[in-house]
Amino acid sequence: MDARRKEIEHLDSEVRRLEQQITQECVEIGRRVAGLDSRGVRHEELLKYLNSVDTLRRSAEGFRADIDRIRALSRQIEARSQEIDENARRREFILRERQARFVELGAGAFALFKALPEREPYRGYFEELLKLDLEIEHRHEELKALEAEEQGKGFFERLKLKARKVMLRGEISRLDREKTAAYEHGGAKVADSDLSRFAQGPLRQLFESVQERKRAADALAAESDRKVEEIEACRLELKRLEATERPEEKVRELEKRIDGMGKELDVMYCWTGQIFLERDLWREVTDGNLSAKVEIVAGLRESIRKKRLQVDRLKAELEIEEIVRQEKDKRSRRKQIEEEMRIKERQIGVIDLEINIGIRRVEELKRVLTGDAPYADASPFPPSPDFYPNAPPGDGHPPKP
Repeated sequence: MDARRKEIEHLDSEVRRLEQQITQECVEIGRRVAGLDSRGVRHEELLKYLNSVDTLRRSAEGFRADIDRIRALSRQIEARSQEIDENARRREFILRERQARFVELGAGAFALFKALPEREPYRGYFEELLKLDLEIEHRHEELKALEAEEQGKGFFERLKLKARKVMLRGEISRLDREKTAAYEHGGAKVADSDLSRFAQGPLRQLFESVQERKRAADALAAESDRKVEEIEACRLELKRLEATERPEEKVRELEKRIDGMGKELDVMYCWTGQIFLERDLWREVTDGNLSAKVEIVAGLRESIRKKRLQVDRLKAELEIEEIVRQEKDKRSRRKQIEEEMRIKERQIGVIDLEINIGIRRVEELKRVLTGDAPYADASPFPPSPDFYPNAPPGDGHPPKP
């Protein structure tokens, strides 16, 4: 490749780089201008660009605020959900602790109930226990009766009574077990009743402990309810932001829109900088830092002008050489075609001669047919002329006829 063509490619690459640098400088100029007070701007086109920049900025800031809010709401929902789960575990543990004391509480409360002078208001809490106590008492009375009957009986009769006694003792054990369960049921019923006001000492402390655990469990449930309401409020706000189902996808969508707006902003900054430079709008805005940027752009444009001038000269040289070369080739070809045309004209003359000789021979032969002349052999054709007398063998010319 001609060195000048390589130089043109290099210069074109430099021009593109400088043009890109000018674009970046225009973007910076536009960004600076857009950051200044625009109340004094009167130029309509510049003001239009500045208004567009302000609109894009506000939109991007709004989307960033939406992203921050979506992420904050998502974190809040996750945190509150974890807190609700933790409250549920703590509440379940407290309620298990509370339930574990119901047997003891039921037994103590039942004893307190039986000692009360006025028991009727609290009888409903202990119906099951009263019934079991009565059944157990009947079994014990029956057992005592059997033991009294056993006195003075023979061996076989005592054996029968012993089997009955074993059965009664089994029933008493069963009723005692049922009574333990009934204590738990009674303790659960009486735990929050006002029977506690009659309790003293350890039983009163037991009442207070069970009631305190109830209050703690209720407080955790109420706190969880408030957190559920808070989660619902967060979800309603996410719905308003169109991020209910997949918040991260909405965030990515907003980030893409912000990126697109960033590109639009760069374009608007570039146009703002260009119009500021082209229209020489120094009086529209006041900023001493812009002068340095303007000088940089002026220097870059001068460098581009010189490089383009150099490219134009190199292209002109190359085109002149190409035109001269083509002219030389075309003249040579023209000369060749002219020579070929002269040869063709001579060939046409020979062919015309041969045609005329043929016509005269036909006339002679017609006279022979009419008997006006005897037949005679035709005269031989004259030798063909040498159309390429100076052509060396194998020069590319067609063979001599």
